[in-house]
Amino acid sequence: MLVVWPARARGQDTSFFQRLGLDRLQFVSLGAEVGRVVPSQVVPAQMYSVTTDYGELARNWRAVFDVSFWESRYTDAAVGTFVDSLRKSIVDPTNDFSVQQSRVQVYDVIFSAGARWQRSSAVALRPFVGGGIAAHIMNAEGRLINGTFIERALDNISTGLFANAGVLFRPFGRLAVETQARADVLSGFRSLQLRAGALYLFGPLRREER
Repeated sequence: MLVVWPARARGQDTSFFQRLGLDRLQFVSLGAEVGRVVPSQVVPAQMYSVTTDYGELARNWRAVFDVSFWESRYTDAAVGTFVDSLRKSIVDPTNDFSVQQSRVQVYDVIFSAGARWQRSSAVALRPFVGGGIAAHIMNAEGRLINGTFIERALDNISTGLFANAGVLFRPFGRLAVETQARADVLSGFRSLQLRAGALYLFGPLRREER
C-alpha cells in the first residue's frame, strides 16, 4: 500500500499566533495618565492609569493595555434610595426602629486589553479610536452595608466592554502626549473617563509606513 502525505508549502507554514499577528507584538511605549471618571450612581473622582503599547497587530491596528485605579463614594441619592427600600421592607409596629444613612465608599481597579486604530504616519498629531475588554475589581465598604450580603454583592470582579477615542501628539523625540475619552459598560454599571498623560517611546521601533 502506498501512502502519500501532502507536502505543506513553505508559504503556508504559519502558526496560530502568526495568523493573529501576535508574533509581531513588541513593547513600544509606557505611559502614565491622570483624569476624571464619572461612574453611574457614584460621585465623580480622580483616576490614575498606566498604559502600554505593544505595537501593531495588523496594518494601523495596535495592541494596547492599561491598568487604572479610582476611589469615590456612592451618591447620597443612591444611598438614600437604598435606605428607603429597607424602611419599606421593615415591619415595625412600635415605630421605634430606624435605619441611619451613611456613606458607602467604592474602589475600582481596572485591567484593560484592547485594539486601537491609529494610522501609521510621520505626522505629529495622530487621532485614534479603539475598544476592548476590561476586568473591574470592585470593593465597597461603609457602616450601612458592612457584614451584609449587599457588601458581598458589591465586592466582585466584573468583565465588561469599553470604547475610546483620542489624539496622540508626538512633536519630536521619544516623548508623546495623549488625551482620550473612554466609556465603560458592564452589568449594572457605566462610567465615562476623560484623561491625559505622557508616553515614553522605546526603541528601536519598527519603521512606520507612510
